[in-house]
Amino acid sequence: MKKFLFIVLLLNLLFFSFFNIELFAKDISTIENKQWANVILMKGVNQRGGPFKFDDTYLEVEFGGRYEWLDLYGYVDFIDILNSKSSDKHGSNNYFVDIEPRISLDYLFNKDFSYKALKELYLAFDYYYADEPNGKGLNVLWMGIGSDIDIPWLGTSGVNFYTRYIDENYGASNEHTFDGYVAHINWFKPLYFFTDSRFISFQGYLDYEFGSDLDENSFERQYRTSDSLQSYLGLYLHNKSWLIGYGLKAYKNMTQWKDNEILNGKKTDSTGFGHYFSIAYKF
Repeated sequence: MKKFLFIVLLLNLLFFSFFNIELFAKDISTIENKQWANVILMKGVNQRGGPFKFDDTYLEVEFGGRYEWLDLYGYVDFIDILNSKSSDKHGSNNYFVDIEPRISLDYLFNKDFSYKALKELYLAFDYYYADEPNGKGLNVLWMGIGSDIDIPWLGTSGVNFYTRYIDENYGASNEHTFDGYVAHINWFKPLYFFTDSRFISFQGYLDYEFGSDLDENSFERQYRTSDSLQSYLGLYLHNKSWLIGYGLKAYKNMTQWKDNEILNGKKTDSTGFGHYFSIAYKF
């Protein structure tokens, strides 16, 4: 953990030492500052994350926005929010955190890096944390380059490429190392407007993690993989103060677990589809 914190601190010191002269150089009138937050009650069926699928009802606090050089997205999931014994996560992890800051290079350099479909460049980070009451949890930082790109039909979408630093990974052999890479895309596409504040959207993301060396022992060679893919495809009805929706999530070797292997007397299940039903209040 100390090594992890030292690397993060060093990166920040180097970054702000190098860019401190230019930090407020860009005319902030060119940036649309905004913020938003949702509180979502979500039912997940056939979720993957680990070697076996699971069902759970959880509460998600989702937030994001833009302020000058900072573009931010994140959420905190409170697992088994109904404290139900029927949840597969009952008595397990309490919460899951995902924070995704991006720092605009256009803003810091006071330069327009746009070119054709490319609209803006960023330094991109993604931090994951999950507690584990009975042992090591998840503590991972992705870091790399990000962009906003106009994609046909989808519109302006976030496209990022990261390397991963794994501090904790439930005791796996790749802890305390840089291990693997991530290609990421996210989008928010309004499909049909009933009024200015009431509309249907298609929104989601895709993460492809690859290049991992998670094979240092016989257990990992049998049960773990070098790559993992997940993609969320959501249809949502938005109103001014609420939203309701359904998401289909596709998994392939989720969290780098091989599918259809016998582990502890049952087959692993890390590939397939999950279903997410959501209702939310919008702040």
